[in-house]
Amino acid sequence: MIHLPEGPVRRIVGAIHRRPYLFFGAALILSAGMLFAGRSIELKTKIRDLLPESAASVQAMQVLQERLGSADILVVALMSDDFDAVKPALPKLAAALEAHPDIAEVIYKQDVDLIDRNALTIFPTVDELEDYYEELTETIKEAVKKRMVLLDEPEEEDDGAEDGAYARYTFGWAEHEKDDGLSNLGRTFRRERGAYREYFYNRAYTTIGLEVYPTKSSGDLAFSRHILDVVDARVHETLAAELAPVAEGAPVTRVVIGGGYRNVLQESDQIKDDIASSVGWSFGLLALVVILWFRSIRAFFCVLLPLAMGVSWTVGLVALTVGYLNLITAFIFAVLLGLGIDFGIHFYGRYREERAAGHDPLESVVQTWLSCGEASVLAALTTSAAFLALTIADFRGFSQFGGVAAGGVLLCLLAVFWAFTALVFVFERWVPLKLMGYSVDRTVGEGIDRRRFPLGGRVLVVAVLVGIAGFVSAGQVEFEMNFNRLGQKQKEKLEYQEITYGTTQATSPAVIFADSAEEARAIYQQLEERTAGDARHPRIKSYEALFALIPEQQAEKRRWIKKICRKLGRKVKLFEGDPRDGADELLRHCDPVDFGVADLPDWVKSRFSDKDGKLGEFIFVSPRGSTNDGRVALAFRDEMLSLKGLDGEPPVVSGKPMIWADVLIAMKTDGLETTVASLLTVVVLLLFFERSLGGTLMILLPLSLALGLTGGIMALFDIKLTFFNMLALPTIIGMGVDDGVHLYHRHKELGPDSARYVVRTTGMAAVLTTITTSIGFGSLLLANHYGLNGLGLLSMIGMGAALFVTLVVLPAAMQWVDDRRREGSSPTPG
Repeated sequence: MIHLPEGPVRRIVGAIHRRPYLFFGAALILSAGMLFAGRSIELKTKIRDLLPESAASVQAMQVLQERLGSADILVVALMSDDFDAVKPALPKLAAALEAHPDIAEVIYKQDVDLIDRNALTIFPTVDELEDYYEELTETIKEAVKKRMVLLDEPEEEDDGAEDGAYARYTFGWAEHEKDDGLSNLGRTFRRERGAYREYFYNRAYTTIGLEVYPTKSSGDLAFSRHILDVVDARVHETLAAELAPVAEGAPVTRVVIGGGYRNVLQESDQIKDDIASSVGWSFGLLALVVILWFRSIRAFFCVLLPLAMGVSWTVGLVALTVGYLNLITAFIFAVLLGLGIDFGIHFYGRYREERAAGHDPLESVVQTWLSCGEASVLAALTTSAAFLALTIADFRGFSQFGGVAAGGVLLCLLAVFWAFTALVFVFERWVPLKLMGYSVDRTVGEGIDRRRFPLGGRVLVVAVLVGIAGFVSAGQVEFEMNFNRLGQKQKEKLEYQEITYGTTQATSPAVIFADSAEEARAIYQQLEERTAGDARHPRIKSYEALFALIPEQQAEKRRWIKKICRKLGRKVKLFEGDPRDGADELLRHCDPVDFGVADLPDWVKSRFSDKDGKLGEFIFVSPRGSTNDGRVALAFRDEMLSLKGLDGEPPVVSGKPMIWADVLIAMKTDGLETTVASLLTVVVLLLFFERSLGGTLMILLPLSLALGLTGGIMALFDIKLTFFNMLALPTIIGMGVDDGVHLYHRHKELGPDSARYVVRTTGMAAVLTTITTSIGFGSLLLANHYGLNGLGLLSMIGMGAALFVTLVVLPAAMQWVDDRRREGSSPTPG
């Protein structure tokens, strides 16, 4: 067991007692300095920031950055009622933006002449063209036959007649839903041709846009904010010079900027708002609870000010070590308010108890340090150790949270020893403590009121059985595979997202990198072999490479196109309305030419070029199914890893599914390892300090049963594990041990039959610490984020279970032990 030496304690407390203003002022200055240092902390909100640099998906993203540059873009949408009036200004806008050193490229128009001319050789296959020709022949024959029946005239005389008495047949794309040659060709043409647009219109066709490619990644929030301001200012200046100022009735009525850079800023601002809201609500509720519980404004200052200092020191620690916060650790300060307040509550409660027992302020603080301080040090060490065990994880979401929480808990305890003591003496100099009717069942030199705790062995047996049942049912708890339930709650698109929607392609395919064009062809061939056949591939939806844009069998395709166009051209007057529009559309593509890679538009070649100008050394591939489905991500990752390059090794694959898959794998492996490590660390520390197996088991009782109850509740209500709420486990471990340490040590200090008194005094402090810690985690329920909500909920469930066991089962166990010892020491009847 930890023992604070009485001599040094009395000297330190005496020094603070003599100069409380000096010590408190020094604590304030340190807090201000740490907060100032914290201004440099960065906020990283991307999921990949939770993974280590060694993760395959993170390294693949670095390859993407090195070879292709940033995949993020800015979308500038110009709202207008007259696109023709705006189009001449687009080149000037592009030039003005490209003149800025932070903008690498601006695209406002795509040359689609080659694609339009050769659409029938690019999009359909030879088989589709052949089927289409046969279907066209049969359709024309049927139309002519029906007309002959109706008009009793030969085909030659009726060719091209337009009296409308015949049946109408459609060649408009999307008119035929059945599976025939005409429909297949139409669907293929519409689907593939839609990806190649001359101008960038939004889905609602209310804006015309530009794609802006900045020189730096959107991960740099300061740069993202800067580039948004630059683009907005230059667009308005150029429009005013070339057309007219942006206003109602002008050619451009509004400028809306969207894309990845603005999305990242919006997410960052949302997180900052959530942090401010969580910290604000947490601190406010904690203050209210402390004031109401102790019925004293003095308690607010003595408990909350040292807590605020401890949190501010943690801010400085983060700034001086890690330097940034990720999506999870961004909320650590709201959580730390709930964790760190425990020490102040125990100290203030014990100090008040000592004053009520008749000690003077100096002796009351000394006794608080010697008794409550010893238990607090052990509790802080075990809680910090539980969090520190998380640092062994490669997954940064765990390791960084664990490191910050461990350091923060210790700093909050240090702030209590330092600032709480100074504050108590400052208050006692000005306004001596008034107990306001508070009393305890003991006085200086006398014992406590010893009455037996009403519960005993039977309750202990039932609780253990329930805990075992909980552990068994916890095996049914599953991992959350739907990542939509882990992100922000915002379901509807924001206004700027609605306006810019459809301006650019919404999909972000994965990228397979090859070391040469030859290797890219070999990998592409593997993809073709896997997706061959009529059945849809379960994991691969589509893939695209530069060389695949050059159609094969061009001569054969042109032969069929010539036959189709010759036949359709002679009989086109058979059709009216939509059928005639469809036929005319097809006839506009009847003059294809032979072409190769060199003939492709620059914007197409640019899409398949790396920074060094190498063409065709990577492949775009999209998974089948939602990339926010963990099962899809894992299956797609396995599929990609089964591909082989020319050296026999899997190629580098970068993309969102690969990152999600690595997150899931890290969550499963690191989650189990860190939980076991936390438990083992706590057990070893307790054995080391307690030097008693019985005492260690007694302290671990609330923790063990709380974990079992929590697992049972999760299974009962189908609460799934995520990389957010898994962080609740070390919290439950820490809290379960914390309250158990305080109650056990108080019972050990007071002796047999003190369990009831301990529950009434130290137990009430445990109730308050659980409430306050729950407030810290409960503030996460206010965040606009499903994952953080889950962390807050599971932490509250676990802490509630730990409190129940601590106040009901642990005292029953202590009373049962007292009864057994009493029976063992009773004289045997002779």
